[in-house]
Amino acid sequence: MLEQHARLILRDLYSSWEGSDLFGTLSYFAPSAVFAVHATEGASLIGAGQGLNDLGNRLEEFLQRVEVREFKLLQVVSKGMWTQSRAFFRYRHRNGSMEVDGTMRHLWKFVGDEVAHFELFHDSQCMRAFYAMAALESAA
Repeated sequence: MLEQHARLILRDLYSSWEGSDLFGTLSYFAPSAVFAVHATEGASLIGAGQGLNDLGNRLEEFLQRVEVREFKLLQVVSKGMWTQSRAFFRYRHRNGSMEVDGTMRHLWKFVGDEVAHFELFHDSQCMRAFYAMAALESAA
C-alpha cells in the first residue's frame, strides 16, 4: 500500500477512535480482520482475535472503562504489504480522574482500503500503572 494512502486511512480511523465512534472505527476493518494486542494485564483488548464481532466487543468494553481524550497520528511508514504507525494517546479512566498519555505503535496490513491485520504495541508498564492507580482511586 502506498504510504500516503495508508496515512489518509489511518488519519480518519484515528479520528473515529478519538471521537469514541465505535461504528466508525470498525468500518475500516475487514469482516475477518486478524488482530493482536501486545498489552497489559487488566486491559480488555489484550491478546489475539479475529473478526469484527470479537474486535467490536473488546473495543466496546474498553470504551466503557476508558474515555479517549486525544488520539493523533504521529508517523506512518510503509514497506511492502506492511504499514507501521505511531500515535499519541491520552485516556481518562471513567471511574475517576486518572489520566494517562503516551505513544503506541501499530502494525497494519491493508487489503484494498480495509484493515486485514492489526497489531498494537504500547508501554506495558505505563498502562499497568494506569489501571492499578485507577483501581485504587475507584476503591477510595
